[in-house]
Amino acid sequence: MNQPRHANFKRISLLIFLGMVVSLGYAQTTKETASFEIVVLGIKIGNLTAQKTGRADSVLYSVDSRVKFWFFGDLDIKFLTRSNFKAGKMIKSFSESKTNRGNFDSKVNWTGTYYQVDAKSYKYANRATLKGPLSWCSTKLFFHEPIGQELFLSEVYGISVPIKKIRPGVYEIEVEGNTNQYFYQGGELVKIVVESPIKDYQVRRVN
Repeated sequence: MNQPRHANFKRISLLIFLGMVVSLGYAQTTKETASFEIVVLGIKIGNLTAQKTGRADSVLYSVDSRVKFWFFGDLDIKFLTRSNFKAGKMIKSFSESKTNRGNFDSKVNWTGTYYQVDAKSYKYANRATLKGPLSWCSTKLFFHEPIGQELFLSEVYGISVPIKKIRPGVYEIEVEGNTNQYFYQGGELVKIVVESPIKDYQVRRVN
């Protein structure tokens, strides 16, 4: 009489263990990292690292960079952006720039019906609301090629603008009068040409 009970207990224990293993597998965190250099007139002035961290239906895109160059005096900038996605939609973002000439930060948070914006940048401020939810932003573009018909949310300025396809693998986004171009090869981002109110530059993939 005891043998069947013992056998059933072992089978139940095995099923519970396998269920836990499967659950852990589905909840496993995945990471992707891409490295870039920042270039002005062919001269490297800094580095940028982009990372995508996924778990279940949540994804965190992050970008960290630092540049040093001369612009009517030495300029040192540390910049980071964190964008959280849930079920393919951006639910919040935070960006921060620290410079030897001042610090700025921007926050964009999804309330369930709209985005609440609190954005501060160089000679810029925005505390408006924004329709949503939206599925594209600057940090996501480091890991995914768009098709050129999406709305892009700028984490720094807290506004939405269209992504325009210029030709295969090349996309253009205009934010506050500055036009940036994103170049992809085989679905992988290889270069960004950036217009900046301080100084235009390029972001080039190194691995």
